[in-house]
Amino acid sequence: MDFRRYVLGGAITIMALTRPALADDRPFAFAYSTDIETAGEKEVEQELTWSSGHAGEAFQALQSRSELEYGFSDNFQGSFYLNYDWSRSRPHLPLGPAERTELTGISGEFIYQLLNVYFDPFGLALYAEPSIGNAARSFEVKALLQKNFFNDTLRLVLNVNAENNWEKNPFGHYDRSSALEFYSGASYNLTPEWSLGAELDNERGFDGLLLGGSSRFTDSAYFAGPTLAYAGRVRVVLGIQAQLPWAGDPTHTPGTVKSGYLADAERLCLRLRVSKDF
Repeated sequence: MDFRRYVLGGAITIMALTRPALADDRPFAFAYSTDIETAGEKEVEQELTWSSGHAGEAFQALQSRSELEYGFSDNFQGSFYLNYDWSRSRPHLPLGPAERTELTGISGEFIYQLLNVYFDPFGLALYAEPSIGNAARSFEVKALLQKNFFNDTLRLVLNVNAENNWEKNPFGHYDRSSALEFYSGASYNLTPEWSLGAELDNERGFDGLLLGGSSRFTDSAYFAGPTLAYAGRVRVVLGIQAQLPWAGDPTHTPGTVKSGYLADAERLCLRLRVSKDF
């Protein structure tokens, strides 16, 4: 099995989605808006994320996420994900490449909308995502904020994310780490179907657990790039992000930051998402 199967799976999903889409959409590749499925609405979504570039090695990865969403009420949405991962890395020394392909796990996603951006002064929603996979566990919560301007033509969003991670080491114990992330985006409707935007993200890593534990701040990285979205018979979003040379390392560990970049974070990331209500 290799990454070509994921690309083929994404193409089949695109061709299968043929019925007209409903009005709600998420015009961001990495950030979330506060829009959710209303009561009884269902959506299928396929997301592909390609990333490349680590300091000290040639690195490529392709992540695939297949999702089914359902609106339990007008302000509560639940989702179920299947996550797949393919990666290939090769140190710059003359060594052979390491390749890995696996079903990395399953995830549940729950969003509760407290304020509706179309009727209230701004949109506000709370998000929770538990995940379980191959020797790994995680739990993530988000606060989602959104403000629209110019009759909803311009949409601004901010996500504040906190995530705990448990990963089994070769000795059978779980290493604990966590992240605090700030995702922001602005999207402008060029036409009723097409929108163009930009996203800026800051990801901060920690040893230990942020949620219900103790942690130590270890690193910080910034990413930015454009996003193009189409909301027609299907909804298609394409976003590209590059790591900015603003990385930080409060622990001053040698090799963590190289030339302003976080060494073990991707330099470039491209995400394609296709979704359809039914």
